[in-house]
Amino acid sequence: MASRKLKQLGRYRIQAELGRGAMGVVYKAHDPVLDRTVALKTIALDDTEQDREEYQARFFQEAKAAARLNHPSLITIYDFGEESALAYMAMELLNGSELSERMAQSSIPISEAVAIAEQVAEGLAFAHDSGVIHRDIKPSNVMLLPRGRVKIMDFGIARLKVSDIKTQLGMRLGTPKYMSPEQIGGSKLDQRTDIFSLGIVLYEMLTGVKLFKGDTLTQVMHNVANFEPPPPSQINSQVPPLLDLVVKRAMEKKPSARYASAWEMVDDLRHCLQELAPSTITLQRTVDISEDESFADTANKTIALKPSSAKKPAQRRMSAVVETDSRLTLSRRFDSDQAMARLQAPTPRDRKQLSRSPRSPGLLRRLRHDRDFIWFTLILGLSLLIAGALALS
Repeated sequence: MASRKLKQLGRYRIQAELGRGAMGVVYKAHDPVLDRTVALKTIALDDTEQDREEYQARFFQEAKAAARLNHPSLITIYDFGEESALAYMAMELLNGSELSERMAQSSIPISEAVAIAEQVAEGLAFAHDSGVIHRDIKPSNVMLLPRGRVKIMDFGIARLKVSDIKTQLGMRLGTPKYMSPEQIGGSKLDQRTDIFSLGIVLYEMLTGVKLFKGDTLTQVMHNVANFEPPPPSQINSQVPPLLDLVVKRAMEKKPSARYASAWEMVDDLRHCLQELAPSTITLQRTVDISEDESFADTANKTIALKPSSAKKPAQRRMSAVVETDSRLTLSRRFDSDQAMARLQAPTPRDRKQLSRSPRSPGLLRRLRHDRDFIWFTLILGLSLLIAGALALS
């Protein structure tokens, strides 16, 4: 990489350096044509002619594969090109933090961990349907965005051929402790290698334990291929049995025993979310400006469902943390705080209504509200009229 400070690449004006990796540098840049800020990923091509052609082909292969993908959980690719011995790829600039940073700060609640894994699995399923394998799923390649959204980053080794499995340093592409056993062994890969890697990430989010550690690369690779970790619930007792099964199936050593597709894992993770949702749910409430808290701190909180402890009924909305669908019960889809409050402290009128025996609806009420009764009455009346007319004739 050139030592001089880069100011422009193609039509993009460099503003700052965001980070460096094994394959190149990522910059923050401005696109004057479309007037937007982008992340500009680069790779140096100033090695020998053979290496240059190899890395150039790999980079543009990545760009073409990733640019075809358009999904909320996948980073968007805008453009790619080459200039001054640098290949570059312009992509959306994400405002968030890496999952690895979030895991280093504190433990992740189970429902949040499952929600993150569900979004990653859905993004991978979409990519797999398009014929793209990520091959490097790990916490640092998952970006956490505001409002519970997740983005998968760096399809840097997507769709690489077997002959292209080494970097400039001679290391296998991918991060060894997040590789699948078949990836460690250099076997032919399919979408199930990403499922294994996601299983490792989910295990670490649930337990806080780093899997497949080792002092040497050989030891790490041996642990990936042979070590069978205990179920997450043995480390974190809050993990439900269904989630143990999801992790186990995702991390099976034999690809044939794993989920056949990421969509299957998505379905199971959504069932886990429904199982976990009753205990904790995200409430969004209107913030009183007189409260001694900032809007950002109070606009979205996760609290236990205790309606009687709240001074005002909270307006319940399901956030991106908990997915909803038509299979949810009515109590999960509608606000029942006021009804619960009336049951806990009924008024005299409430007591009278609760103790009163139900009354049958009157004729006029049934004629107004019971459609089946209306049709029955009309048909009966017409029948009587016809019968009367026939009798008189």
